[in-house]
Order: sequence, then structure tokens, then C-alpha cells
Amino acid sequence: AEEHKAVRSAVGLFDMSSFGKIRVEGRDAEAVLQRLSGNDVAVEPGGIVYTQWLNRHGGIEADVTITRLDETSFLVVTPGATLQRDIAWLKRNIPDKAHCVAVDVTAGEAVICVMGPKARDLLQPLTPQSLSNEDFPFGTMQQIEIGLGIARAHRISYVGELGWELYVSSEMAGHVFDSIAQAGPTQGLRLCGLHVLDSCRIEKAFRHFGHDI
Repeated sequence: AEEHKAVRSAVGLFDMSSFGKIRVEGRDAEAVLQRLSGNDVAVEPGGIVYTQWLNRHGGIEADVTITRLDETSFLVVTPGATLQRDIAWLKRNIPDKAHCVAVDVTAGEAVICVMGPKARDLLQPLTPQSLSNEDFPFGTMQQIEIGLGIARAHRISYVGELGWELYVSSEMAGHVFDSIAQAGPTQGLRLCGLHVLDSCRIEKAFRHFGHDI
């Protein structure tokens, strides 16, 4: 498909606002997530960790990314289809005396994913922040200006190409989308859907909860 080709050789835009988003906050938030997660979430603020949540038998209960926003705040991102299951599992496993709360904040932010080898060429003119590898490495998050809006940019990809997931407050999402779309023709931007996302992640051998896991 033309959209698939665009992600491989130019740039594609995916609307992934359906991602489930869970804020986990409190002085014990790190300890709670560390207990549930197979990977190490004790990273510096701005770090993004891909991990599974495991049960006592070593089985996988959830497949998520966890972004450390600051010392006591994390954002768990999960497929929209498993949001309710994952937040229930998380809340069930927060000890009674732990200083930690989990809140569903899915509706508060849109997620605009700009993916492909020309993603940086498209986005860099729209923001004063540097998107270079040195200033913005893979697996990290920064707040950036984009157009006249503000986004929390997560440099992580589910399609295997260079790209950013832009988390934008719902009221700014239309403007940020328009800013990207207006600049898009110069880099061959195509709008892409979930079938393209699924095809690309299979090529990259990225796992999917419910199918591969």
C-alpha cells in the first residue's frame, strides 16, 4: 500500500489517541511499578521503559511502556483494548499502605504519531527544540513547542522507523495536527491507519498483546 511505502521511505501520521494512558503518582509509585514490571523502571525523569507486567507464575498480564515524568509521577501507556484490564490489575496490586494512586487520563490527551525516515525533517521546522539524535535520543521524552501548541514528545516507535509520539492536550490537538498536515506535502506525508501500523510492527517483529504474547 502507498501508506506502508510512505512509512518506510518518507513519513506517515497515525492517530493513536486510543492509547490507554494511566498516571501513576505518589512517593511509592516507583516501588509499585518496579514490583509489577519485568524491566527496570527506576530511570531518570524523561526515560521511557518498555516492559511487561508479570504475575507470580511469570506469565504476562500487560504489555506497556512506562515514562517517568518526574520523581513521583509516571505515565503508563497501553493498548486501548486492554486499558480497563490493565488499570484494574494495577490497582489490585497497589499495597493498602502504599502512597500511590493510579488514574485513567486517556481522554485528556490526543496522541499524534509521526513515523518514518523523514519524520525529523518534517517536525524540526515546527519546533525550536532540537530533535537531533544527540539532543533527543531514542527512548526519551521531552516537552516541545510545536506550531503554537505544546506537546510531550516521546521518541519511541511501534513501526520500526524514526519517529515521535506527540502527546497533546485535547484542546490543542486540532491545531497541532493542522500544523503537521500543512507542512506534510514537502516530505511526502501520508495519513496512515491501524492496518499499516500492524503490518509495520509485524515486519519489525514487535510483539502484540493478545496475538504474539
